[in-house]
Amino acid sequence: MQRVGVLVKQMTEILPTIGATSDLGQTLMKCMTMLAKHVPPGSTSNAAEKNSIEKMAIQNQQNGAMQQQMKQTGQPGAQPPPSMPQKPPMPAAA
Repeated sequence: MQRVGVLVKQMTEILPTIGATSDLGQTLMKCMTMLAKHVPPGSTSNAAEKNSIEKMAIQNQQNGAMQQQMKQTGQPGAQPPPSMPQKPPMPAAA
């Protein structure tokens, strides 16, 4: 429940940069409203938010290291086929 609360809080922080009137902003608002019904106020703490962000950062770092290792060893699946564009890396959470 704490992780969902952290997600709702992060969506709230992202919304101003997206704009509430954009299509993405409206979808984000709907998602926040639906999720907030299941997360009681005060269910997240600063410590829970910090732990969640640290966990995501560790997972991103591990995934990046695994992808780099796959590229170096030339394992199948290390790179997308030439017809598929490669996705840019996700920015790390601050």
